[in-house]
Amino acid sequence: MDQRDAISEHRKGLSKTLAIAALTGATVVVLTVPSVANADPEPTPPPPPPGNTFLQGSPPEAPAPPPPADPNAPPPAPADPNAPPPAPADPNAPPPAPPEPGRVDNAAGGFSYVVPAGWKAADATQLSYGQALLNKIPPPAPAGAEPPQPPNDTSVLLGRLDLKLFAGAETDNTKAAQRLASDMGEFFMPFPGTRINQQTVPLNAAGMSGVASYYEVKFTDTNKPNGQIWAGVVGAPTAAGAPRGQRAPERWFVVWLGTATNPIPTNEAITLAQSIRPWTPPPPPPPDPNAPPPPAGGTNAPGQSPNVGVPVPVDPNSAPGMVPAG
Repeated sequence: MDQRDAISEHRKGLSKTLAIAALTGATVVVLTVPSVANADPEPTPPPPPPGNTFLQGSPPEAPAPPPPADPNAPPPAPADPNAPPPAPADPNAPPPAPPEPGRVDNAAGGFSYVVPAGWKAADATQLSYGQALLNKIPPPAPAGAEPPQPPNDTSVLLGRLDLKLFAGAETDNTKAAQRLASDMGEFFMPFPGTRINQQTVPLNAAGMSGVASYYEVKFTDTNKPNGQIWAGVVGAPTAAGAPRGQRAPERWFVVWLGTATNPIPTNEAITLAQSIRPWTPPPPPPPDPNAPPPPAGGTNAPGQSPNVGVPVPVDPNSAPGMVPAG
């Protein structure tokens, strides 16, 4: 009896030890228990409790919370259920043409053109007529010398043929070109002389018809070299009867000035005029909805002028020159 009680106590102690080891999540260890005669089988240890950090490793870090939604952001536009699906790209379509070398966009005049070789675009902010100015590139200066200035007896003007020029009122391109050459000749060469070697040639700028007029001036003063002028007009005049606010002429001009010292290369002038294309600048980007609002200010805030016709109260006692007499 004493021996059986000792075996029973030993078995109870061993079972209790295994249960505690399983519950505490200790490392699994294979235990060899000697068989005991007439002993009941040991119960299967329970699985480790969920969330045991020793067996499963440390828990992953919680993800950062998303930033709060901007209460001032506009809601996204709903998709149009009736909008057609985008057209698939044509695998056989030719690649887009590379930009043309030397082509310059002119937003003020609404056109683009190709600068001739040997010329460069110059500052056009002080032009009385047109929106583009080209100067001839001078030859390189000798070593150590100041760079030479462009010659002052030749230049090129380009721009929209609007009503700032009398030629803009001529609806026929031939008459417009001849009028433009005549007016510009008198403006840039206001000296007595005789017009000689007059020519008129047709133009075609990618489907826009046009005309060019050319002549020379043999000045009475024989010390002056002959003056030369070439004026080309391309595009279509404003349709008759168009409202005043919609009379945006789709015609452009080229005026090439020269002298016998720096004669006009007429073939290059024709190429320049026929390179003109209508061009519209891209629209500005939409305003940023998250940008801070402009500072509030009244009609008399700095940098603002009061509205015309709105009376502004003024204290006569403090305003200069308005103190009551006596």
